[in-house]
Amino acid sequence: MRQTHRQLQKEGWLRQFVADEAQAKDAVEIYDLLGYEVHLQPPKHAHSKKKGSPSSAGFQSYFKIVYIKPRKSSDDEGE
Repeated sequence: MRQTHRQLQKEGWLRQFVADEAQAKDAVEIYDLLGYEVHLQPPKHAHSKKKGSPSSAGFQSYFKIVYIKPRKSSDDEGE
């Protein structure tokens, strides 16, 4: 299910940048090593007039918005 930017912010996610597939994969690996959870979200293509148009579908499948939040430590889960 696609979440809105506001919903993600309420859950503690911080928007970082928009990336293509290769960059998103690299970002997941790097942020994971740095101790962050990573969420990838397809962008909402604002320039398409018709929902589900081929250009919109291609854009959304190729690019991802990278969100991060600090990973909960095992100490935090007990609270």
